[in-house]
Amino acid sequence: MIRIENVSAGYLNKEVLKNISCDIDKKDFFGIIGKNGAGKSTLLKVLCNLIKPYSGNVFIDDRNINSFSRKEFAKTISFLPQYIDTSLSFTVSEFIMFGRYPYMNMFKIPSDDDYAAIKKVMNFLHIKNFAEKNINELSGGEKQIVLIAQVLVQETDIVVFDEPTSHLDIGNQNDILEILKKLNEKCDKTVILTLHDLNAAGEFCSKLVLIENGSVCRQGTAEEVLNYRDIERVYNTTVVVKTNPISNRPYVIPVSKTGNRHTGFGLKKKNRI
Repeated sequence: MIRIENVSAGYLNKEVLKNISCDIDKKDFFGIIGKNGAGKSTLLKVLCNLIKPYSGNVFIDDRNINSFSRKEFAKTISFLPQYIDTSLSFTVSEFIMFGRYPYMNMFKIPSDDDYAAIKKVMNFLHIKNFAEKNINELSGGEKQIVLIAQVLVQETDIVVFDEPTSHLDIGNQNDILEILKKLNEKCDKTVILTLHDLNAAGEFCSKLVLIENGSVCRQGTAEEVLNYRDIERVYNTTVVVKTNPISNRPYVIPVSKTGNRHTGFGLKKKNRI
């Protein structure tokens, strides 16, 4: 469905992405991981046509994204950035309505279809009791679900999220990722997201790409990407990679260098994967 082909991009002539290529199939739950500053968010911005690459191209169903009109593209792919201003005084339903702009006429007057779409999404996410609340009255987890609702009312097959679980506790993180998993498996959405939590990436993502200094270090299944050699080199740390006994997915255990030295654990190869 999506082909990122030899893309280099950045800001003010500072190159961040360096000749990146990767494919994302329809209905993938696709995670992008890497250190801070590796280029994860920049890659999403290129994919969502928010910044133009210095070189290379992005294709959706073999069509260059530069050939889409703005309205047509907004009906194809929706994006939730890492930071979004919620300081203005809107009710939850008013805030979600912004996601319907690609479908409105020039006067931006909501139609019955717009209200129906909002109702459907709020029922799906179990937030209809929030409808008339001010968005700033919500908790962090509740607000994040409302932000996801605004993305979903765009009714796109591809949904993109930049660190959707940042600043949330483990319970809210899992709630958000379970929602995205449901979108992927039950609603046939292609989900693309960046994550810092390697264990969440290993547990939920069907495919991963590991970015290192703006280049692809490794891509494939979680089992292929989350190996201790690449994780240790990219993140400059010491880890053990094991298999979750419940889900059979990989999980990464950080190891204190000081503790390792004092215990003499040794961290031989057989202990680390």
